[in-house]
Amino acid sequence: MTPWNFRSFFQPSLSSIAATLNADTEFITASRSRTLEFQIEVAETKERISVSILSGVARVSLHDIHQAEFTLSARTQDWQEFFAPVPKPPYQSYWGILRVYGQEPGVGISGDISAFSKSVSIWRIFLETARDVVHNQRASDPHLDSAHGLLEDDDIVGRYICLEISTLGRTKIFYERAGHGPRDILWLHTAGADSRQFHELMNEESLQKNYTMYAFDMPAHGRSSPGSRQVPLGYVNNEETYVEVIRQVIQRLQLRQPIISGASMAGHVCLAVALRAKELGVGGVIPVEAAEHLPLVQPSYELSGHLNESIINPERVCGMASPTTSRFRKQLIWWIYSSQAAGVFQGDLRFYFKGWDGRGRLKSVDPSCPVYMLTGEYDYSCPPEASEAAAAKIPGARFEKMDCLGHFPMTEDPKAFLVYLNRALEFIEKSHAR
Repeated sequence: MTPWNFRSFFQPSLSSIAATLNADTEFITASRSRTLEFQIEVAETKERISVSILSGVARVSLHDIHQAEFTLSARTQDWQEFFAPVPKPPYQSYWGILRVYGQEPGVGISGDISAFSKSVSIWRIFLETARDVVHNQRASDPHLDSAHGLLEDDDIVGRYICLEISTLGRTKIFYERAGHGPRDILWLHTAGADSRQFHELMNEESLQKNYTMYAFDMPAHGRSSPGSRQVPLGYVNNEETYVEVIRQVIQRLQLRQPIISGASMAGHVCLAVALRAKELGVGGVIPVEAAEHLPLVQPSYELSGHLNESIINPERVCGMASPTTSRFRKQLIWWIYSSQAAGVFQGDLRFYFKGWDGRGRLKSVDPSCPVYMLTGEYDYSCPPEASEAAAAKIPGARFEKMDCLGHFPMTEDPKAFLVYLNRALEFIEKSHAR
């Protein structure tokens, strides 16, 4: 097999990459009035692709830029995997390479880290465009600008309730409802997001027929107000507060043995809920992208705390989506994360990494609360192996890896996720029928 050659791989496509970039609406918007020079580097050979942007117009070459503001470096194998037509996890994004291999020699960012951080949309769009152009994929993507799946009208109805949370004070919570089935489902959104993630599932006719579905925005998220005791930038989530909010929502909405499901931090709290299932009156949980515990892995660089959260947060999380996610749906995930209040995402991550610790506890889950865990193969934050290991410690629990899905399966590809979700729901229903 011929060794992969960085220069030969890109040389025929350089002009097409530049032309595609300069015609791309997202790139034009992100680079408007910008002057910037950065490089992509192969650590072993020091071969580079250079990108120069002057007044929003990009030039791409294989010539070295001595005054590059920053360089994204990775090993030959990393770049070869990243630039595959459909990359394997975690190579779908440079964020994934940094997260998993950032401690390895040759992987990392050099130069002006502040410029790197402020230009996250620009270099991300460049990398994705280069991959698409080399494989002639972008022009043939039928979902590139498609809002497929969105309805002219939908059945979701939103309202507000007021809760008194011991750690947060009085807060006005936004919740949504859809469906008319005999069983209740309560959806929980991911860290730093809101219940818009579940809109397509809540409009799914098959689910509406069999379930009455609810979803709510956590305090200070989305359309919910902060608690009366909260101050700007002071939001912090923890297990007890999270479970208390869920408990009060269940009580106020008079849910009947609801099935609780959510992803990421919401997947973690599903496990906490399972430990208290009888106390909370819960009929089963479907933790998505969840684990017994996740260590906080610090990157080999430090991003400034004075960045624009509405850009840096969505850019980082979108790296965990499957590379097969349509561009429209990636932008929907981006938009949801971009629209949250300052400090909220970081406050949720304290629970995701530090506040949730199920080690030594999961064996205590009562088998009368069915647990069916789901994790996407492209989730490098909570890899499938971590979820499978957690499920093995829960009496009677099941685990399933979801192919071609990442950290946000309900938003990345609702139809594909529904296949796995239906199996989980069937498992819970059969467990109660025994």
